[in-house]
Amino acid sequence: MDQIPGFDEFVETEFTNVLALALAILGNRDDAVDVAQETMARTLAHWHDVARMDRPGAWARRVALNLVTDTLRRRTQRRRLHLRLRAEPPPIAAESSAIEWDRTFWAEVAALPQRQRDAIVLHYVQDLPIAEIAAIVEVPEGTVKSDLSRARDHLRHTVQGTDHGEED
Repeated sequence: MDQIPGFDEFVETEFTNVLALALAILGNRDDAVDVAQETMARTLAHWHDVARMDRPGAWARRVALNLVTDTLRRRTQRRRLHLRLRAEPPPIAAESSAIEWDRTFWAEVAALPQRQRDAIVLHYVQDLPIAEIAAIVEVPEGTVKSDLSRARDHLRHTVQGTDHGEED
C-alpha cells in the first residue's frame, strides 16, 4: 500500500485522543475502539481535505462525537426492543481495567444532553480550551461555557457520594 503523506503521523498523535474521548462517553472499550477506528477510516477517506485544515484533530473529534451519538442511539434502540420483547438487556462488555472511572458518574455524563456531554468530555477528558471546543462543536464560546456550567450543576446534584463541585 502506498504511503499517504502525513496520515500515519496523524494517526499516531490522534488515535489515542479519539479513543479516550469515545471511551469516556460510551464506557465500553469495544465500542470506543470501533468509534476510533471508524473515525480514522473516515479521516483517511477525506485526508486530502483534512490535511489542509488548521486543526485536523478537531475535525476528527467532531467525527468521533457524531459516531458516539450514533452508537448511543443504537444502544437506546436495542434497549427499547428488548423491553418490547420483555427480554433481558444485553450484557455490557467489561470495561478496560486500565481506566478506573466511576460508572455512576459516567452514566450520568452519557445521559446529559449531547452538547453538554460533548463539552464535558472535550474539556475534562481531552483537556481542551473553551475556544477549541467551540470550534469542534461549532457553537459560540459563550454557549460552551453555558453548557459546561449546566452540565456541572446537573452532575453536582445527581451524582451522590462524590464531590464534583470543583470549578474550572
